[in-house]
Amino acid sequence: MEKLSPATMHAEPEVVPAPIDHRTSAMRIKRAVRRNAGGGVRQLDVAVDDHFVRLHGRCASFYCKQLAQQAAMRLAGTARVVNDIEVEAG
Repeated sequence: MEKLSPATMHAEPEVVPAPIDHRTSAMRIKRAVRRNAGGGVRQLDVAVDDHFVRLHGRCASFYCKQLAQQAAMRLAGTARVVNDIEVEAG
């Protein structure tokens, strides 16, 4: 059996970050946006990468756009949310 030094015995274990699944994150954010905005965003598309969450779609009000952004921000972690949802005049 290998003898451990006192420094080795008290060392913190190496933490390996879990891989990021961007597709799963995009699906979760899409569901949250639909739920938070009451389904008011049409043609919703969510793209996720290591640094950004991008929202695309159309809605009838700026308030709906804000609700969508808030939902995405809650799940984005450290990624920046870019809200490209268009508010249609009507």
